[in-house]
Amino acid sequence: MTPPPTAALRRAAHFAIPVLLLGFAACRSPIAKATAPDAIGVGAIPTAPGYTSIVEGMTLALERLREEGGPSLRLRTPAATAGSSTASAVQIAMQLRDDPSVLAVVGHPESGNTLEAVPVYADAEHDGASGVPVISPTATSPRLTGISPWFFRVAPSDADAARITADWVRDSLHAVRAAIVYRNDSYGRDWAETFARTFASGAGAAGTIIAREPYLTGVVEWDAYAALLARLRPDVVLFPGDADDAIALLSALRELQVRLPFIGGDGTEGMQRDPVAAGAHYVTFFDAARATGAEAERFIARYRARYKHDPDYFAAQAYDAALVIGRTVARGARTRAALRRALEDVGTATPAVDGVGGPIAFASTHDVRGRGVVVTRIAEPTPAARGPR
Repeated sequence: MTPPPTAALRRAAHFAIPVLLLGFAACRSPIAKATAPDAIGVGAIPTAPGYTSIVEGMTLALERLREEGGPSLRLRTPAATAGSSTASAVQIAMQLRDDPSVLAVVGHPESGNTLEAVPVYADAEHDGASGVPVISPTATSPRLTGISPWFFRVAPSDADAARITADWVRDSLHAVRAAIVYRNDSYGRDWAETFARTFASGAGAAGTIIAREPYLTGVVEWDAYAALLARLRPDVVLFPGDADDAIALLSALRELQVRLPFIGGDGTEGMQRDPVAAGAHYVTFFDAARATGAEAERFIARYRARYKHDPDYFAAQAYDAALVIGRTVARGARTRAALRRALEDVGTATPAVDGVGGPIAFASTHDVRGRGVVVTRIAEPTPAARGPR
Protein backbone atom coordinates (compact mmCIF):
# COMPACT_ATOMS: atom_id res chain seq x y z
CA MET A 1 0.00 0.00 0.00
CA THR A 2 1.44 3.37 -1.00
CA PRO A 3 1.94 5.64 1.97
CA PRO A 4 0.12 9.00 1.95
CA PRO A 5 2.19 11.91 0.66
CA THR A 6 3.79 14.20 3.14
CA ALA A 7 2.80 17.87 3.29
CA ALA A 8 6.05 18.78 1.52
CA LEU A 9 5.30 16.36 -1.29
CA ARG A 10 1.77 17.71 -1.61
CA ARG A 11 3.14 21.25 -1.90
CA ALA A 12 5.64 20.09 -4.54
CA ALA A 13 2.86 18.47 -6.52
CA HIS A 14 0.81 21.68 -6.46
CA PHE A 15 3.74 23.67 -7.83
CA ALA A 16 4.55 21.10 -10.50
CA ILE A 17 1.27 21.57 -12.37
CA PRO A 18 1.69 25.32 -13.10
CA VAL A 19 5.32 24.74 -14.08
CA LEU A 20 4.30 22.08 -16.58
CA LEU A 21 1.54 24.31 -17.94
CA LEU A 22 3.95 27.20 -18.32
CA GLY A 23 6.38 24.95 -20.12
CA PHE A 24 3.60 23.82 -22.50
CA ALA A 25 2.56 27.42 -23.17
CA ALA A 26 6.17 28.33 -23.87
CA CYS A 27 6.37 25.53 -26.42
CA ARG A 28 3.16 26.74 -28.13
CA SER A 29 3.91 30.48 -28.27
CA PRO A 30 6.52 30.40 -31.09
CA ILE A 31 4.01 28.53 -33.28
CA ALA A 32 1.28 31.08 -32.52
CA LYS A 33 3.61 33.97 -33.28
CA ALA A 34 4.80 32.38 -36.50
CA THR A 35 1.25 32.27 -37.85
CA ALA A 36 0.44 35.88 -38.67
CA PRO A 37 -3.16 36.81 -39.52
CA ASP A 38 -3.54 36.94 -43.29
CA ALA A 39 -7.30 36.92 -43.97
CA ILE A 40 -10.05 39.51 -44.36
CA GLY A 41 -13.36 38.23 -43.07
CA VAL A 42 -16.68 38.72 -44.85
CA GLY A 43 -18.91 40.19 -42.17
CA ALA A 44 -22.25 39.54 -43.83
CA ILE A 45 -25.06 37.00 -43.56
CA PRO A 46 -24.75 34.61 -46.54
CA THR A 47 -28.51 34.55 -47.12
CA ALA A 48 -28.92 38.35 -47.09
CA PRO A 49 -29.26 40.56 -50.18
CA GLY A 50 -25.95 41.99 -51.30
CA TYR A 51 -23.81 39.14 -49.92
CA THR A 52 -22.74 37.83 -53.32
CA SER A 53 -21.84 41.33 -54.52
CA ILE A 54 -19.76 41.94 -51.39
CA VAL A 55 -17.78 38.74 -51.92
CA GLU A 56 -17.25 39.59 -55.59
CA GLY A 57 -16.00 43.08 -54.78
CA MET A 58 -13.65 41.87 -52.06
CA THR A 59 -12.29 39.14 -54.33
CA LEU A 60 -11.31 41.67 -56.98
CA ALA A 61 -9.73 43.94 -54.36
CA LEU A 62 -7.51 41.15 -53.05
CA GLU A 63 -6.48 40.29 -56.61
CA ARG A 64 -5.67 43.96 -57.22
CA LEU A 65 -3.47 44.08 -54.12
CA ARG A 66 -1.51 41.01 -55.22
CA GLU A 67 -1.07 42.37 -58.75
CA GLU A 68 0.48 45.59 -57.46
CA GLY A 69 2.89 43.70 -55.21
CA GLY A 70 0.94 44.24 -52.02
CA PRO A 71 0.17 41.76 -49.26
CA SER A 72 -1.16 38.33 -50.19
CA LEU A 73 -4.39 38.36 -48.23
CA ARG A 74 -7.12 35.78 -48.50
CA LEU A 75 -10.87 35.83 -48.07
CA ARG A 76 -12.46 34.26 -45.00
CA THR A 77 -16.17 33.62 -45.47
CA PRO A 78 -18.38 32.85 -42.46
CA ALA A 79 -19.74 29.41 -41.75
CA ALA A 80 -23.43 28.91 -42.51
CA THR A 81 -25.80 30.27 -39.89
CA ALA A 82 -29.49 29.71 -39.37
CA GLY A 83 -31.83 32.43 -40.57
CA SER A 84 -31.00 36.07 -41.15
CA SER A 85 -31.68 37.68 -37.79
CA THR A 86 -29.38 39.97 -35.85
CA ALA A 87 -28.44 36.93 -33.78
CA SER A 88 -26.86 35.50 -36.93
CA ALA A 89 -24.87 38.71 -37.39
CA VAL A 90 -23.57 38.38 -33.84
CA GLN A 91 -22.71 34.74 -34.45
CA ILE A 92 -20.76 35.67 -37.57
CA ALA A 93 -18.95 38.42 -35.66
CA MET A 94 -17.93 35.91 -32.98
CA GLN A 95 -16.66 33.46 -35.61
CA LEU A 96 -14.49 36.05 -37.29
CA ARG A 97 -13.24 37.72 -34.13
CA ASP A 98 -12.19 34.40 -32.61
CA ASP A 99 -10.42 33.20 -35.78
CA PRO A 100 -6.71 34.05 -35.31
CA SER A 101 -6.16 34.10 -39.07
CA VAL A 102 -8.53 37.07 -39.49
CA LEU A 103 -6.73 40.40 -39.55
CA ALA A 104 -9.75 42.58 -40.35
CA VAL A 105 -13.38 42.34 -41.42
CA VAL A 106 -15.44 43.96 -44.17
CA GLY A 107 -19.01 44.21 -42.93
CA HIS A 108 -21.78 44.33 -42.03
CA PRO A 109 -23.71 45.93 -44.90
CA GLU A 110 -26.85 46.68 -42.86
CA SER A 111 -26.92 49.28 -40.09
CA GLY A 112 -29.05 47.17 -37.73
CA ASN A 113 -26.79 44.14 -37.94
CA THR A 114 -23.73 46.37 -37.63
CA LEU A 115 -25.01 47.94 -34.43
CA GLU A 116 -25.50 44.46 -32.98
CA ALA A 117 -22.12 43.15 -34.14
CA VAL A 118 -19.79 46.07 -33.34
CA PRO A 119 -19.42 45.26 -29.59
CA VAL A 120 -18.45 41.71 -30.56
CA TYR A 121 -15.79 42.80 -33.04
CA ALA A 122 -14.52 45.31 -30.48
CA ASP A 123 -14.37 42.54 -27.86
CA ALA A 124 -15.97 45.01 -25.48
CA GLU A 125 -16.37 42.30 -22.85
CA HIS A 126 -12.57 42.13 -22.50
CA ASP A 127 -11.70 45.78 -23.17
CA GLY A 128 -10.62 45.08 -26.74
CA ALA A 129 -8.12 42.35 -25.95
CA SER A 130 -9.16 40.37 -29.06
CA GLY A 131 -10.69 43.26 -31.00
CA VAL A 132 -10.60 43.15 -34.79
CA PRO A 133 -10.90 46.20 -37.10
CA VAL A 134 -14.12 46.19 -39.12
CA ILE A 135 -15.01 48.44 -42.07
CA SER A 136 -18.64 48.51 -43.16
CA PRO A 137 -19.19 49.01 -46.88
CA THR A 138 -22.75 50.35 -46.71
CA ALA A 139 -24.02 50.77 -43.13
CA THR A 140 -25.22 54.38 -42.87
CA SER A 141 -26.92 54.93 -39.51
CA PRO A 142 -25.77 58.11 -37.71
CA ARG A 143 -25.72 56.02 -34.53
CA LEU A 144 -22.58 54.32 -35.88
CA THR A 145 -20.59 57.56 -35.90
CA GLY A 146 -17.83 57.18 -33.31
CA ILE A 147 -19.42 54.03 -31.91
CA SER A 148 -16.15 52.15 -31.38
CA PRO A 149 -12.40 52.59 -31.97
CA TRP A 150 -12.54 49.33 -33.93
CA PHE A 151 -15.28 50.39 -36.37
CA PHE A 152 -14.85 52.33 -39.65
CA ARG A 153 -17.04 52.81 -42.73
CA VAL A 154 -16.59 53.87 -46.35
CA ALA A 155 -20.20 54.99 -46.98
CA PRO A 156 -21.46 58.43 -45.92
CA SER A 157 -23.89 58.39 -43.02
CA ASP A 158 -27.61 58.90 -43.58
CA ALA A 159 -27.17 62.41 -42.19
CA ASP A 160 -24.53 63.24 -44.82
CA ALA A 161 -26.52 61.61 -47.64
CA ALA A 162 -29.72 63.45 -46.68
CA ARG A 163 -27.91 66.80 -46.53
CA ILE A 164 -26.30 66.27 -49.94
CA THR A 165 -29.63 65.18 -51.43
CA ALA A 166 -31.49 68.19 -50.01
CA ASP A 167 -28.92 70.54 -51.55
CA TRP A 168 -29.16 68.69 -54.89
CA VAL A 169 -32.97 68.92 -54.89
CA ARG A 170 -32.83 72.68 -54.44
CA ASP A 171 -29.94 73.31 -56.83
CA SER A 172 -30.73 70.84 -59.62
CA LEU A 173 -34.51 70.43 -59.48
CA HIS A 174 -35.12 73.98 -58.21
CA ALA A 175 -37.74 72.52 -55.88
CA VAL A 176 -39.20 74.70 -53.13
CA ARG A 177 -42.07 72.48 -51.91
CA ALA A 178 -41.19 68.95 -50.84
CA ALA A 179 -43.20 66.03 -49.46
CA ILE A 180 -41.50 63.26 -47.49
CA VAL A 181 -42.89 59.74 -47.23
CA TYR A 182 -40.56 57.76 -44.97
CA ARG A 183 -40.30 54.31 -43.48
CA ASN A 184 -41.09 54.66 -39.78
CA ASP A 185 -37.85 53.34 -38.33
CA SER A 186 -34.52 54.88 -37.38
CA TYR A 187 -33.35 54.93 -41.01
CA GLY A 188 -36.42 56.68 -42.37
CA ARG A 189 -36.73 59.09 -39.45
CA ASP A 190 -33.05 60.09 -39.62
CA TRP A 191 -33.30 60.73 -43.36
CA ALA A 192 -36.55 62.69 -43.04
CA GLU A 193 -35.30 64.85 -40.17
CA THR A 194 -31.98 65.80 -41.78
CA PHE A 195 -33.46 66.36 -45.23
CA ALA A 196 -36.22 68.58 -43.85
CA ARG A 197 -33.81 70.65 -41.77
CA THR A 198 -31.35 71.13 -44.64
CA PHE A 199 -34.05 71.80 -47.24
CA ALA A 200 -35.59 74.52 -45.09
CA SER A 201 -32.37 76.26 -44.09
CA GLY A 202 -30.04 76.10 -47.09
CA ALA A 203 -28.49 78.99 -48.97
CA GLY A 204 -30.87 81.01 -51.12
CA ALA A 205 -34.63 80.57 -50.97
CA ALA A 206 -35.63 78.29 -48.11
CA GLY A 207 -37.65 75.25 -49.05
CA THR A 208 -40.88 74.19 -47.40
CA ILE A 209 -41.86 70.69 -46.28
CA ILE A 210 -45.58 70.47 -47.08
CA ALA A 211 -46.05 66.84 -45.93
CA ARG A 212 -44.08 64.45 -43.74
CA GLU A 213 -45.81 61.09 -43.70
CA PRO A 214 -44.48 57.90 -42.03
CA TYR A 215 -45.41 54.40 -43.19
CA LEU A 216 -45.00 50.83 -41.98
CA THR A 217 -44.23 48.17 -44.57
CA GLY A 218 -47.12 45.78 -45.10
CA VAL A 219 -49.73 47.83 -43.23
CA VAL A 220 -50.18 50.85 -45.46
CA GLU A 221 -52.81 51.93 -47.97
CA TRP A 222 -50.73 53.39 -50.77
CA ASP A 223 -53.85 54.72 -52.49
CA ALA A 224 -54.34 57.13 -49.60
CA TYR A 225 -50.75 58.38 -49.80
CA ALA A 226 -51.06 58.81 -53.57
CA ALA A 227 -54.31 60.77 -53.17
CA LEU A 228 -52.64 63.10 -50.67
CA LEU A 229 -49.69 63.73 -52.98
CA ALA A 230 -52.01 64.26 -55.94
CA ARG A 231 -53.84 66.94 -53.98
CA LEU A 232 -50.69 68.67 -52.65
CA ARG A 233 -48.70 68.50 -55.92
CA PRO A 234 -45.24 68.94 -54.34
CA ASP A 235 -42.22 69.87 -56.44
CA VAL A 236 -40.53 66.66 -55.28
CA VAL A 237 -41.30 63.54 -53.25
CA LEU A 238 -38.51 62.19 -51.04
CA PHE A 239 -38.87 58.50 -50.20
CA PRO A 240 -36.39 57.05 -47.68
CA GLY A 241 -37.76 53.51 -47.61
CA ASP A 242 -37.69 50.17 -49.42
CA ALA A 243 -37.62 49.56 -53.16
CA ASP A 244 -40.79 47.45 -53.10
CA ASP A 245 -42.64 50.16 -51.19
CA ALA A 246 -41.38 52.81 -53.60
CA ILE A 247 -42.76 50.78 -56.50
CA ALA A 248 -46.10 50.43 -54.71
CA LEU A 249 -46.40 54.20 -54.19
CA LEU A 250 -45.35 54.97 -57.77
CA SER A 251 -47.93 52.45 -59.02
CA ALA A 252 -50.64 54.12 -56.94
CA LEU A 253 -49.67 57.50 -58.35
CA ARG A 254 -49.74 56.08 -61.86
CA GLU A 255 -53.30 54.84 -61.27
CA LEU A 256 -54.26 58.45 -60.53
CA GLN A 257 -52.35 59.58 -63.63
CA VAL A 258 -50.07 61.69 -61.45
CA ARG A 259 -46.36 62.01 -62.17
CA LEU A 260 -44.19 63.81 -59.63
CA PRO A 261 -40.40 64.12 -59.31
CA PHE A 262 -39.53 61.20 -57.05
CA ILE A 263 -36.28 60.49 -55.19
CA GLY A 264 -35.74 57.25 -53.30
CA GLY A 265 -33.17 57.13 -50.52
CA ASP A 266 -30.19 54.79 -50.59
CA GLY A 267 -31.65 51.31 -50.45
CA THR A 268 -34.20 51.86 -53.24
CA GLU A 269 -31.87 50.89 -56.08
CA GLY A 270 -34.00 47.80 -56.69
CA MET A 271 -36.96 49.87 -57.90
CA GLN A 272 -35.29 50.10 -61.30
CA ARG A 273 -36.51 46.56 -61.97
CA ASP A 274 -40.06 47.82 -62.49
CA PRO A 275 -41.09 49.96 -65.51
CA VAL A 276 -43.31 52.08 -63.26
CA ALA A 277 -40.13 53.63 -61.80
CA ALA A 278 -38.87 54.99 -65.14
CA GLY A 279 -38.00 58.65 -64.65
CA ALA A 280 -37.66 58.37 -60.87
CA HIS A 281 -34.37 59.01 -59.07
CA TYR A 282 -32.63 57.15 -56.29
CA VAL A 283 -29.64 57.90 -54.08
CA THR A 284 -26.69 55.54 -54.22
CA PHE A 285 -22.99 55.45 -53.38
CA PHE A 286 -21.91 54.18 -56.79
CA ASP A 287 -23.24 54.13 -60.33
CA ALA A 288 -21.17 52.26 -62.91
CA ALA A 289 -22.51 54.46 -65.72
CA ARG A 290 -21.26 57.63 -64.01
CA ALA A 291 -18.14 56.47 -62.17
CA THR A 292 -14.89 58.22 -63.05
CA GLY A 293 -11.24 57.84 -62.14
CA ALA A 294 -8.57 55.26 -62.87
CA GLU A 295 -9.46 52.93 -60.00
CA ALA A 296 -13.16 52.96 -60.90
CA GLU A 297 -12.50 52.28 -64.57
CA ARG A 298 -10.15 49.41 -63.74
CA PHE A 299 -12.62 47.90 -61.27
CA ILE A 300 -15.62 48.17 -63.60
CA ALA A 301 -13.76 46.63 -66.54
CA ARG A 302 -12.48 43.73 -64.43
CA TYR A 303 -15.86 43.17 -62.82
CA ARG A 304 -17.71 43.11 -66.14
CA ALA A 305 -15.19 40.69 -67.61
CA ARG A 306 -15.42 38.36 -64.62
CA TYR A 307 -19.11 38.46 -63.71
CA LYS A 308 -20.77 39.53 -67.00
CA HIS A 309 -22.79 42.40 -65.55
CA ASP A 310 -22.26 45.83 -64.00
CA PRO A 311 -21.21 46.05 -60.35
CA ASP A 312 -23.70 47.43 -57.87
CA TYR A 313 -22.87 49.65 -54.92
CA PHE A 314 -22.41 46.67 -52.58
CA ALA A 315 -19.59 45.34 -54.79
CA ALA A 316 -17.96 48.75 -55.25
CA GLN A 317 -18.08 49.68 -51.57
CA ALA A 318 -16.80 46.26 -50.46
CA TYR A 319 -13.94 46.61 -52.97
CA ASP A 320 -13.00 49.96 -51.42
CA ALA A 321 -13.19 48.62 -47.86
CA ALA A 322 -10.92 45.67 -48.69
CA LEU A 323 -8.58 47.91 -50.69
CA VAL A 324 -7.99 50.38 -47.86
CA ILE A 325 -7.33 47.47 -45.48
CA GLY A 326 -4.80 45.94 -47.89
CA ARG A 327 -3.04 49.22 -48.65
CA THR A 328 -2.73 49.91 -44.92
CA VAL A 329 -1.34 46.43 -44.30
CA ALA A 330 1.20 47.08 -47.07
CA ARG A 331 2.50 50.04 -45.05
CA GLY A 332 3.43 47.65 -42.24
CA ALA A 333 0.32 47.19 -40.09
CA ARG A 334 0.43 43.42 -39.62
CA THR A 335 -1.51 42.96 -36.38
CA ARG A 336 -5.09 43.83 -35.52
CA ALA A 337 -4.13 46.55 -33.07
CA ALA A 338 -1.53 48.05 -35.41
CA LEU A 339 -4.01 48.00 -38.29
CA ARG A 340 -6.66 49.79 -36.25
CA ARG A 341 -4.23 52.55 -35.32
CA ALA A 342 -2.95 52.86 -38.89
CA LEU A 343 -6.47 53.09 -40.34
CA GLU A 344 -7.10 56.09 -38.09
CA ASP A 345 -4.24 57.88 -39.88
CA VAL A 346 -5.54 57.28 -43.42
CA GLY A 347 -6.08 60.69 -44.97
CA THR A 348 -4.15 62.56 -42.27
CA ALA A 349 -0.73 61.19 -41.28
CA THR A 350 -0.77 58.89 -44.33
CA PRO A 351 -2.20 59.62 -47.79
CA ALA A 352 -5.83 58.95 -48.64
CA VAL A 353 -6.44 55.77 -50.63
CA ASP A 354 -7.88 56.13 -54.13
CA GLY A 355 -11.01 53.99 -54.26
CA VAL A 356 -13.76 53.25 -56.73
CA GLY A 357 -16.05 55.81 -55.08
CA GLY A 358 -13.34 58.43 -54.65
CA PRO A 359 -10.59 59.05 -52.10
CA ILE A 360 -10.87 57.17 -48.82
CA ALA A 361 -9.95 59.14 -45.71
CA PHE A 362 -11.24 58.69 -42.19
CA ALA A 363 -12.42 61.40 -39.82
CA SER A 364 -11.68 61.28 -36.10
CA THR A 365 -15.07 59.57 -35.68
CA HIS A 366 -13.97 56.86 -38.18
CA ASP A 367 -16.63 57.98 -40.67
CA VAL A 368 -15.41 58.34 -44.23
CA ARG A 369 -14.47 61.95 -44.91
CA GLY A 370 -15.35 63.95 -48.01
CA ARG A 371 -17.23 61.31 -50.01
CA GLY A 372 -20.51 62.20 -51.69
CA VAL A 373 -23.47 60.31 -53.06
CA VAL A 374 -24.87 59.88 -56.56
CA VAL A 375 -28.45 60.76 -57.45
CA THR A 376 -29.27 58.46 -60.35
CA ARG A 377 -32.20 58.74 -62.73
CA ILE A 378 -33.90 55.58 -63.99
CA ALA A 379 -34.07 56.34 -67.68
CA GLU A 380 -35.72 53.12 -68.84
CA PRO A 381 -36.64 49.66 -67.52
CA THR A 382 -33.66 47.47 -66.73
CA PRO A 383 -33.29 43.74 -66.04
CA ALA A 384 -34.44 42.58 -62.63
CA ALA A 385 -32.21 43.63 -59.80
CA ARG A 386 -30.62 40.87 -57.75
CA GLY A 387 -32.90 41.24 -54.77
CA PRO A 388 -34.14 44.05 -52.55
CA ARG A 389 -31.70 46.35 -50.89
